[in-house]
Amino acid sequence: MKINYLFLLAVFLLKGYDSFSQNGPENAGRMDKGQFVLTIKLQWNEQQKKTLADNFDLDSLLIKAVFNKNLQFINDSTSWKAKLVTPDKVELRKDLSETLPGLSEKDEILQNLDKIILSALNKNTNIFTHDTDEEKYGINDLKLSKAFKYTDSIACFYLPSYQNAGRVYLAGSFNQWSTMQQPMEKTDSGWVACMKLPPGKHLYKYIVDGKWITDPNNPNTEKDQNRMINSVIFAYNHVFSLKNYEDKKRVFVAGSFNNWQNRELRMNETHNGWQLPMFLKEGTYTYKYIVDGQWITDPDNPAKRNDGQGNMNSVIAIGDSIVFELRNYKEAKQVVLAGSFNNWNPNELVMQPTRNGWQLPFVIGAGNHEYKFIVDGTWMPDPHNPFTTGTGEFTNSFLAYNPNYIFQLHGFTHAKTVIVTGSFNGWSATDYRLIRKGEEWIFPIFLEPGRHTYKYIVDGEWILDPGNELWEENEFSTGNSVLWIE
Repeated sequence: MKINYLFLLAVFLLKGYDSFSQNGPENAGRMDKGQFVLTIKLQWNEQQKKTLADNFDLDSLLIKAVFNKNLQFINDSTSWKAKLVTPDKVELRKDLSETLPGLSEKDEILQNLDKIILSALNKNTNIFTHDTDEEKYGINDLKLSKAFKYTDSIACFYLPSYQNAGRVYLAGSFNQWSTMQQPMEKTDSGWVACMKLPPGKHLYKYIVDGKWITDPNNPNTEKDQNRMINSVIFAYNHVFSLKNYEDKKRVFVAGSFNNWQNRELRMNETHNGWQLPMFLKEGTYTYKYIVDGQWITDPDNPAKRNDGQGNMNSVIAIGDSIVFELRNYKEAKQVVLAGSFNNWNPNELVMQPTRNGWQLPFVIGAGNHEYKFIVDGTWMPDPHNPFTTGTGEFTNSFLAYNPNYIFQLHGFTHAKTVIVTGSFNGWSATDYRLIRKGEEWIFPIFLEPGRHTYKYIVDGEWILDPGNELWEENEFSTGNSVLWIE
């Protein structure tokens, strides 16, 4: 396959080079010193794979090789160069000089390429954005600050005006969208409802005399599965606070929760410093404050950690900790924990020696996590965890923390391998591997609420779940099992 250079350049300019800001397949490309680079996440689903192929003119064989981690095939049989950046991310590179018509024209274009890209960037007024499905944090940006107040687990919603309304109700994800459960009280200036609400992300609407409306004072909205638009509010569980520095003009907070974007989360000035309330999903995060352009650690937080590159960061943990343990290996000089929860940093999470081996208490959020131990520089999965993903040297240990579902396949006791795959893992043929317990094969997992399709792969044969009567036809006329998570 030969890439058309002018086509790629057009894609960059038309998209405003959004790949700086987003992580979806439509924004996977970037330019790097005359090379076109695609950064591909291996957990993308089938629709995302199709978007990737369509946007960047990739054939099906290349797509299949990428998501099967068959990088040798790509390097030997295509004009791309493939590299596994992290266990769940592949980078494809192609020298665009191969596709340019003439040497002099090529040199001229490459020399001006940075200017062309920068010109496109300068036209983009919203470079740093977030995919809400992957957010680890949330903040509110209300037009009227008193439209939502959250103190000591009590949330108060305020809808101003509508004085002529007879009845107003509050409905949302917190009360199963009940149309009658939460009436609002009429005041001199509007309507109020208060309730106990756990920290987190909540969707809601107001019902004014039977008419459903979004919150006019909350610009933060999103579509649900029925493509209906709902207002989004966050009940906070943490306040970033920096005392003093009242003479400074701008203070931001940045950390692993927002990919260290340095001008995204501006803090609010208070009478004795700066603050920013925020909801953080359970997990461990590193962060710093940026005071008029100068990066500093949190002076009031004694918990700090070296990132392995000589930089000290402040650390915050939300939730309960678990203990990662590697038994034996007492003669090792150093053991490090690395995983999807810290972007596979090989130097950050240094484990402590114990009488039985090595261990490290660490806070992770509910969800699916992959990890490995690095013993004196050698990467290895957890020998005492039977749940794994991937194959060969790309095998990772798998941990579902606070799983909300267990895949169970009865029988097939003579099978050597059983894998469950579906819309939740991009239909990977190497993830996730079940283990046998007596007459059953099991795999605990955390699945997001909603609808999922899946199949089992028993010794290479794809089958429907015989224990699930729900299924639907697919494009191959072989069917997929269907699972709903509340």
